[in-house]
This record gives sequence, structure tokens and C-alpha cells, in this order.
Amino acid sequence: MRFRGHVYRVDWGHLAFLTLIAAAVLWYLFDARSVSLKANNLLLVQPLAIFALGLYLLIIPQCFRRIDAEEAAPEPASEEPPPADALPTEIGALLRTGALAAALGLMVVSLNVVGFDIAIWLFCIAAMAICGERRPLPLLVFPLAVTLAMIYGFRALMPYPMITTIL
Repeated sequence: MRFRGHVYRVDWGHLAFLTLIAAAVLWYLFDARSVSLKANNLLLVQPLAIFALGLYLLIIPQCFRRIDAEEAAPEPASEEPPPADALPTEIGALLRTGALAAALGLMVVSLNVVGFDIAIWLFCIAAMAICGERRPLPLLVFPLAVTLAMIYGFRALMPYPMITTIL
């Protein structure tokens, strides 16, 4: 694509995908606003929709790349084999992702069993350990801060009766 004497490469796939997400966010926002304009109805929807649309406006320019004459020429393909340690890294990443998904599922199942506070705290510890944190102080302090913020934040925002053991 040529614009003002410069050649731009447009990533049409990402542009279409991002525009589809922005359209869905706009539709959801307008649908929520059509039901009710009360603060309880729009407490989470409207700020998150505005944030998502702001991100859309910041990401869209990245779909348009200006290319110079030397970049316009295709580079020759490299025939080098992938490094020998590439496969275990990918398998390790898949195992970590699976472990995080299992920990999240276990948290959801245990929310009503052990309470929201303990389930969220244990999930934060497990997630940090799976992602590589080994120091004991951050493993205890950060999940505690996250748990307190989530429990008291949820209680302030929603009148949902959460089952808690300690808090």
C-alpha cells in the first residue's frame, strides 16, 4: 500500500481480528447501556469497554508498517536447523500451561469447599511456583496481597455472598 510517497505493509489478518474485537466490545457496551444507565449495571462494563477501545486505538497503528526499499526485497530463507534444545523448551512451556490450567480448575472447584480466600491464596502460590518463583517471602506476601485485594474488592463491588474461611 502506498501513502504519501511511502510504501506500507498492512497486516490485514490482525487488523480484521482487532476490528472484530472492537466491534464486539462496542456492541456489548451499547447493549448494556440500552438495558439500564444505572451505575450498578455499568460498573464494570463501561470502564473495561473504554479501556479495550483505547487499547484498540493504540494497537491499530502497529498493523501498518512502513518498509524501505531494502526491506521490500525478500530475504533469502535460512536453511539452518532449529537448535537442539528448542523442543524441550516448547514441551516445558506446554506443561507449565497445562499445570496453570489445572490449578485454575482446581481453584474454581474448591471455591465453595475451602472458601474464596483460601482458594485464591493457594492458586496464587501455585501459579507463582509454576512460573518459577522460588523465594519464600514473595510466595507468601504477594498471594496474601492479591487475596486481600480480590476479596475486599469483590465485596465492595458485588453483593454476592462469598464463602470465606478466614476473611
